[in-house]
Parts: sequence; C-alpha cells; structure tokens
Amino acid sequence: MATRVRRALIGLATTVAVMALPAVASATITPALTLNQSAGTTAGTSPATVGFDAAFPSSTGDTVKDVTFALPPGLLADANINGGACLISPSATSACQVGTGTITADGLGVPVTEYLVAAPTGSGGAGGVEVVNNATQTALTTGVVSLTPTGLDVAFTNLSAGISEMNFTLTDLRLPSSCPATPANVTITADSQQSTTSTTASAPLTVTGCSSLSYTPGLTVTDTKDAKDTGATLAFGITWGATDSGTKSITFKLPSILGINLAADVACLTGTGPGCVVGTATATSPLVPSIALAHGTVTLGGSGSAPTIKVAFPAPFGITLVGDISLSGSVMFANVPDVPLTSLNLTLTGPNGKKAFTTTCAPSSTSGDFTSQSGVSKPATAVVKLVGCANATATGSLSGLAAGHPKLSFKATHVKGGPNIASVTVGLPAGLKFSHAAFETHKTCVTKNGKKKCTTTTTIKGLGVSGAKVKAVALKAGKLVITLNKAAASAKVSLSGPVLTESSSLQTKVKKHKAKTLTVTLKVTDAKKNTTSVPLKLKAH
Repeated sequence: MATRVRRALIGLATTVAVMALPAVASATITPALTLNQSAGTTAGTSPATVGFDAAFPSSTGDTVKDVTFALPPGLLADANINGGACLISPSATSACQVGTGTITADGLGVPVTEYLVAAPTGSGGAGGVEVVNNATQTALTTGVVSLTPTGLDVAFTNLSAGISEMNFTLTDLRLPSSCPATPANVTITADSQQSTTSTTASAPLTVTGCSSLSYTPGLTVTDTKDAKDTGATLAFGITWGATDSGTKSITFKLPSILGINLAADVACLTGTGPGCVVGTATATSPLVPSIALAHGTVTLGGSGSAPTIKVAFPAPFGITLVGDISLSGSVMFANVPDVPLTSLNLTLTGPNGKKAFTTTCAPSSTSGDFTSQSGVSKPATAVVKLVGCANATATGSLSGLAAGHPKLSFKATHVKGGPNIASVTVGLPAGLKFSHAAFETHKTCVTKNGKKKCTTTTTIKGLGVSGAKVKAVALKAGKLVITLNKAAASAKVSLSGPVLTESSSLQTKVKKHKAKTLTVTLKVTDAKKNTTSVPLKLKAH
C-alpha cells in the first residue's frame, strides 16, 4: 500500500473515532455582563436600584444551564422587606416584589417579575429569588440567595434549555459604603446545557460619595459582679445610626478594674483547638429580621501569646468577626464585613460555667475606636456601669426593742472614689414597720404686695438626718425612701417612735432572747443612679 494512501486511511479512521467519542466538556457559551446604575451610585443608598444584564451567546446554539451572580462586598439585598415575612413565604406575594426584567428564551423576550421568597428546601440559603412569568403567573426558576464571606451570591440552577439572556432590575438593594479606587466587580459564573465547564464574566460596580456618609458609633459597658465572689460578667454594647456607613474595624479596651481569671481561661488557649464558648452575642441590622442575629456565640481561642475572640452568628445569615486580644488588654476586630448594623452586643461570661474575669468594682471608664468602611475613624468612651458592686457601706444599731421603744440608727457612706449618695431606701424586718401617722403636713401662707403665697412642709416625727440635707421623704410599699437635696458622701439617719413602731410579738421575742438579731435592708442609690443593696444584720436588744 502506498504511503500516501495509508496516511489517508489513518486520517479517516481517526476522524471517525473522534466523531464516535462523547462531546468534550468545553465551554460552548461566552457569558457577558453589563450593569445599569442610572438610578444612582451613592454609597450606602438603601433601597437602591441596579440593573443586571447577563447574556450567554453561543456559536453552537448552546444555552445556559446554571448561573451564579456573585455580588461584591457591601452590595446586599434587603431581607427585611414586609417585616421579614418574605423569608418564610414559599411562593411569591406582591409585598415581596424585588425587581422586574426579561428572560430571553428561544429568541423571544419573556417579561418577568422577581420576588423574595423562602430559600428552596435543602438549599441552605438565606432566601430565594423567584422569577415569575408575567403572562402566565407561573414560576420559571428560583435562585438561592447565600451570604458568603466575600458577599452575596444568587445562584440559578437547572434552567430550562433555550435561555440566552437574563435581564433583571433589582430594586431593594443596599449599595456598599466603601468606594475603592478600583471598583469591585459583580461576577457571573455559568455553565451550559451541553458543557459542565464554567466560564465567567464581570462588570465593575461604581460607588461614589463615601465621604458624605454619617458615622456615629456609641459605646456602653456593664460590669456585673457575682453575688458570692469577685467573678464578673462583662457586657459591651455598640450602637450605630440606621443610615451610617458600615464598620471596617472595631477596637475596644477592657476596663482596668477587670482581672483575667487564668485558672478558667488557660484551657481555652490551646493554639489550634476549637477554643471555648465564653459568651453570647446579638446584633440588629436594618436589612435582616431581628431574629436572624439574635443567637450569636463568643468563643475564646488562640494561644497564650496570641489569644483571639470570635463572634459568630449561625447560618443562614452567618456573620463571623475574629478579634485579636493584645497583652495590653485591648480587643481588635480588623476585618468587619460591610454589613450595616445598628447594634452589636457581646456578653462575656466565661468557659464551662466559670467566670472569665474578676472585678475590683472600682469606678472606671473605658474607650473604643471605630473605623468606617469609608475610612472615617471615630472614638467613643463609656463610664463602666457597675451592677452587684457595693457603691456604699453602712453601719448601725437597733435598740429599745425589749422595752417597746424601738430605735434604729445607721450611717451610709459611699465607696471611696465612687459617686456620692443620692437616696436611701429603708426596709424593715418583720415586727417593725413605719407609721403614716408620724407624717404631719403644715401649710404656711404669707401675703406680700397684696399677693398670697402658700408653702407646704411635711415633718416626720421620730426621723432625724444629719450630714446631708433632705429633699423629700416618702413611704412606699412599706419602705421609707429618703431623697437627699444634694448627693453627699455620707448620711446619718435615726428612726424612733412614732414613725418607727414595733409589734408586741417582737417585743416578747426580744425579751425572751428568742430574737437575737434582725436584718434591716438598705438600698443606696448614688448620683449615677446605681443602686446597691446593703443588708445590716443588727443585734436585737
């Protein structure tokens, strides 16, 4: 056989063999994406309108099967429309409309409307976008909306054959609050009916006006002492305005009055382990229902030389913040996602039923530094609110009980360095009570320049106060409330008949030494409105 003929036969055989093989999984569509931002590009706009035109031309007649729209950080959908009810609705309702558009299938443009609905069963998404044919009012497809570490994804899968273009205008978006010099891209990733190879296309999202965004972070800190020891729970509260820029970084200092409970915390700092859950977190956002961010956890981890704290909210609205704890006692969250929050609350208790902190209960303040996505830095300070910490001490005596002439004396004194005393509420043990009959009101009138002016004063027989001037005295629910005219460092109070009365049964018990001690409870409120309960266990005689 001639060489030329042999080569021809080999070539023919090869061609036939190739034709007999399955089609190679190569890209047969070439996606293209354009955005329409004619409605505006101002940073932080909500609701914002953006048009997305995704085309899938093919030289072989192939059409798109699956496509995912990946939105850049900060370009988010409002999941809180209709009060969040859309996220639990399995099908479209008019109150949940989020856009309009056209799907081109087999060369024909089909007008459609988009609705926010519940995520398809088993998808794990945060929600769904149902695309409805306007003419037939039937659902063509439902995209799965997912919140990812980099942004928001909307994925349409198993599309009907014939679709060559999807043109949507979405009306309930929120534009990012950062304005990068090089605009971030919206990206589509698609594969076709005949190929499993994915191809991509992207278009830049223009964002302007970041410098005009407001940014008003606020800070509160509460230190709650355990009743039986020096263990403490620490609560941080951060607030922002509803139209503020998103936050890029958060740094706050632990109050100086806190100590680290190493015995409890060291087991969490294993370096590579999961750490320990040490608290809870809640947050609120104008874009999601409150319940979505109501069950976060705070985890202590890392190593002894590089401890970390992680704040995590569960899926499907999974937001995670990872902060570094410095040895100087500050916590920094450096990469907060561009999600608008109106509040973030962290309650730090401790691992495995133990307390992470101890407290000295001394008056103190702390501070935080906040940086917006738009680059604005704002400090905030807060006086640490003390709960369960004594803001006052008291000493006293109780006498005359055996003779039926009770007399109670005590001195309340503020804690050194703390706010002065503003009021004292006195609660009595069984057998003693206050008498309304001791309150006497006097009205005095004076005529001057033909005008009569009257003043009313009240005296309480058996009450004496020294060391401070009294503004008002009242009997409420059986307790005597003494309000000072001006907050004072201390106040001495004496109480006897007729304002203080004793039952005959108590007198008998004291005489027979059956009642050896009685407890008088003082509630001392300071000028900062912190209240401390001070029990006075006094010898009865």
